Amino acid sequence: MTNFNCSLFSTFLALGLAFGSCKTSWTVIIKDKYNGRAQVHDSEVVESQRGVVAADDGRCSDIGASMLRNGGHAVDAAVATALCLGVVNPMSSGIGGGAFMVVSSGSTSQALAFDMRETAPAAASQNMYKNDPEAKSKGPLSMGVPGELAGLYEAWMKYGRLPWKTLFQPSVELAKNGFEVLPYLAKDIATHDTKILGDPGLRQVFAPKGRLLQTGDICYNVELAESLEAVAEEGPQAFYNGKVGQKFVKDVQNAGGILTMEDLRNYKVKVTDALAVEVMGYKLLGMPPPSSGTLGISLVSALGH
Repeated sequence: MTNFNCSLFSTFLALGLAFGSCKTSWTVIIKDKYNGRAQVHDSEVVESQRGVVAADDGRCSDIGASMLRNGGHAVDAAVATALCLGVVNPMSSGIGGGAFMVVSSGSTSQALAFDMRETAPAAASQNMYKNDPEAKSKGPLSMGVPGELAGLYEAWMKYGRLPWKTLFQPSVELAKNGFEVLPYLAKDIATHDTKILGDPGLRQVFAPKGRLLQTGDICYNVELAESLEAVAEEGPQAFYNGKVGQKFVKDVQNAGGILTMEDLRNYKVKVTDALAVEVMGYKLLGMPPPSSGTLGISLVSALGH
């Protein structure tokens, strides 16, 4: 799915969390966001008696780590980190998309998989992209039923320790008070200049004075802040059966999409046991289909034989 209004929603989340006592070192390939070149170097040793949060933006990693320092569970950190990524990297993450999450509890042997990926609207049909194949990945007809908020809430209800509202506050402040545009976002803005300048919602956020935001500029997304505040106060029903969702559906339909409030109300998160396999003395966990977790575990398992 490709988003067509990043000020309101975007695609899915990629978030890595490793928790427990750990001490390790590894080789890391980093793509320089300023010049696009890859550099290989040995990372520093990472030590923690409590937890490690890893995201593709350091500000979001810091927010997740702060939740751990305040007594939060790993899921609290994951939720707060995900919300932050939707603000500062809206082209690759956000509440208008979906996600996968695997949670392994330290107190039990249970590991759960949360499938919060998008689903097709009820009005979707087998031949809806026949006349325009690109519409399946670009534009309003590519819009699925968002699952991120529902899934994050489901995981938080089972594991969370901190108040739901607390997890939203840092991201609300970033969106409302402004955040620095880093090269990763600036590059994407420049790549989609025509789309941004031609869309009122995108233009308001990413070209507020008729000029595309560049690295070092401050980006404000007040409408997203207001939406996050509503979900923080009212829970996910503000989106799935409330004013935030109504505004979202209206925007999608005005652009030519087929999403409805009934689609939002009918969305369900799928919670199952995570995939598990023993390889070389280690227990590996993965996400079941429709993710590629099965493939990843199969490849690692094959290497162990």
